[in-house]
Amino acid sequence: MTDQATKSSESRYTQQTVLAKTTWLEDKLFSITVTRPPGFAFLPGQFARLGLCVGSPESAAPQAAPIPNEWRAYSMVSKPDADELEFFSVVVPDGKFSPALSRLQLGDALWIDKSVFGFLTLERFVDGEDLWLVATGTGLSAYLSMLRDPATWHRFKHIVLLHGVRTSSELAYRQELLALANLVDPQRAQLIYLPVTSQEALSRELSPSIKSQWLNPARLTTLLNSGELEQRAGVALEPTRSRIMLCGNPAMVTEMRGLLAERGFAPGRRGVAGNLAVENYW
Repeated sequence: MTDQATKSSESRYTQQTVLAKTTWLEDKLFSITVTRPPGFAFLPGQFARLGLCVGSPESAAPQAAPIPNEWRAYSMVSKPDADELEFFSVVVPDGKFSPALSRLQLGDALWIDKSVFGFLTLERFVDGEDLWLVATGTGLSAYLSMLRDPATWHRFKHIVLLHGVRTSSELAYRQELLALANLVDPQRAQLIYLPVTSQEALSRELSPSIKSQWLNPARLTTLLNSGELEQRAGVALEPTRSRIMLCGNPAMVTEMRGLLAERGFAPGRRGVAGNLAVENYW
């Protein structure tokens, strides 16, 4: 790579340093915290492109500095004004990127594109009283940034967070979310945290806010279709007052979006405010 090409590449991305790692589920789920590039600004819900040098590209000159050859998109988990950047990832066993990302140690390098991307932000909504955040798996990432931002709490009367996973061992960030749910007066129940497991029953410890008859395994789309989703939340899902976001498995997003359309939910378009925002996280 020529000096000019190297400078052009480096103007687009920056090398940062790993500060911390958290393993949520061995060999499957983890979070990584890195230094934040100066001037790197984002809105909760946006994502960055992370880069790694995977393998040894034959085209790279031996004396050249390592240049990332694999890039992936990851939502920022951090709140917007945090000193560091945090990302949440699943390990795809046969993947090129996530296994290498999971092997990074403290002090290792991680490249970050200087641009930010994505439109799954609260700026998509101009009004609304109740905010519904629906995620599967690591789609939770975008919502963590929103919940860590005090502005979100000031804007909505109720915040309903639904996190769909296969088993309870995949419920990352659960203690933080339970703590956030208890930050306000329990009588107000501003944050309603509802984990949903599809392959095993929940327990009252995992989801203390719902009744015992609703601890059964379920899919998010099944709960929406049956009306049990609103029963578990104790909040009505109404187009006039509810604003809902979907992030996660594309199959879930597509099916949920169709069910919501039947109830009057739709993304915004030019000149018309929406009450639905979606993003596939896969």
